[in-house]
Amino acid sequence: MSWLAPEWFWLLLPLAALLLYRRQRGLELLGVRRSWLLASAVMLIIATARPALPSAPVEIDVTGRDVIVAVDLSYSMQATDLKPNRLEAGKGLLQALVTRNTRDRFGVIGFTTNAIVLSPLTNDGALLLHLFGGMDETLVMTKGTELMGALKLARKMSRAPRPEVLLLTDGGDALNYNDEAYYARTHDLRVSVVMLASRSGSTLRASDGSLVKDKKGNIVVSSRNDAVRAIADATGGAFIEGADLGEVVDALASRDAGDFRTKTKVVQYEELFYYAVAAAIVAFMMAMTTLGSRAARLVAPLLLLFAASGEAGVLDPYYVLRGEQAYAAGEYAEAALLFDAASGRAARYNAAAAYYRAGEYEKALELYRGIRSADPAFKAALWFNIANCYIRLQEFEQARDALQKSLTLRYDPQAVENLYAIGRAESQDHMLTGRQEGKKRAEQAKSENKAPEGKEQQGGGSNMEASSADAGAGDTGGKKAESDPRLEFSQSRGMMGSRQYELINQRSVHETKPW
Repeated sequence: MSWLAPEWFWLLLPLAALLLYRRQRGLELLGVRRSWLLASAVMLIIATARPALPSAPVEIDVTGRDVIVAVDLSYSMQATDLKPNRLEAGKGLLQALVTRNTRDRFGVIGFTTNAIVLSPLTNDGALLLHLFGGMDETLVMTKGTELMGALKLARKMSRAPRPEVLLLTDGGDALNYNDEAYYARTHDLRVSVVMLASRSGSTLRASDGSLVKDKKGNIVVSSRNDAVRAIADATGGAFIEGADLGEVVDALASRDAGDFRTKTKVVQYEELFYYAVAAAIVAFMMAMTTLGSRAARLVAPLLLLFAASGEAGVLDPYYVLRGEQAYAAGEYAEAALLFDAASGRAARYNAAAAYYRAGEYEKALELYRGIRSADPAFKAALWFNIANCYIRLQEFEQARDALQKSLTLRYDPQAVENLYAIGRAESQDHMLTGRQEGKKRAEQAKSENKAPEGKEQQGGGSNMEASSADAGAGDTGGKKAESDPRLEFSQSRGMMGSRQYELINQRSVHETKPW
């Protein structure tokens, strides 16, 4: 059994405080009548917390848009006319947008005079925000703004007929953007501009706290440049002033979502709150009549049973114990069935590991992809296990994508070795990717891996996880354009690598203007 709104259990604290107060004062705790009233209140709180039983997942078709968010990282984005500054206002907008919109795929580009990918196209919001949050803008040295590079990179990121581009910028410093508007229109980009600057503008401060001045010693005031609006007008996009989430959502909703189609499984729940409401009504009636004193001894055990753990069924500890014993004995098929019989996320994770060991890779993959968490370390292990399943199913392209996502969240040399193993297998078997082809490749690919001593295991064949604080996977992201180094997003603990900073800073020595 699960709780769909467990936050309401906080209402139990005042009741517990009342009981503690009466006990410390040496007063009678409650008495029969008040005990029934207390039971009624507890049942109402349980009903509000929405107890539910998960049913079999239902597969549904999902369509969505490809949305590329291009974020201006130039120095002028440190201006404070938007609080706390322009860049932070843009980050907040992106976080709110990704959290609210779970159907579309988002990718993030950072640009100054050069552009790089900060996050590939994905509808895994937690992964996207983790990658974007790993950026250290203090290491971005270029101070100019060139939009053409960002638009060209956005076109490479998506294979959609007409992807959506959100430009989060203060407008840059160009007198006109006619060339950029022409490129965006002729390459089927729909560009909406989010203007993150005011007309009055703001001064800028250097790293030592002093005001930034130009070559003539004049204090620089950075204000908005409305010339960028030409790109939105030419492509049918919107021009949005300030970090207005509502207007951004409306702009995206103004066109059909048909850039990609995928299938996803939705877990449906059978809610049980009405049983708790009925129990609350009965308890209240008992408190108001003489039946309460007679029925107290019979009903109390039932209430305790109903209030048992909300995350595990009554027999779950038995199934988990038997499953661990079967797994340790090498009886993986039996262990998978036992873990499957238990409820809870930890049991599903262990069931997936057992299915993998038993050779049931499709079942293992289905379970791994159904687990959710915002913990980056666990998600890295989960993506690693998903990649192992894809390798065993001969789907190397999906395996590569999963390994790259794992590496962006946490660096692991074994995952890197698996990427090389995939490349070798593909070159030997000419990129066969069908589930029934190339079985020899799976034996050659190093898909069963053990972590070094002292580290958490994360291989699909050896990953027993007993904690319930685990994990999740989203849908696969967009595909990387061929041999473009700007698309090589970070593969070290979710932070931008030195190569990325080099790419975005490479023109700084040629700049003639301070920004």
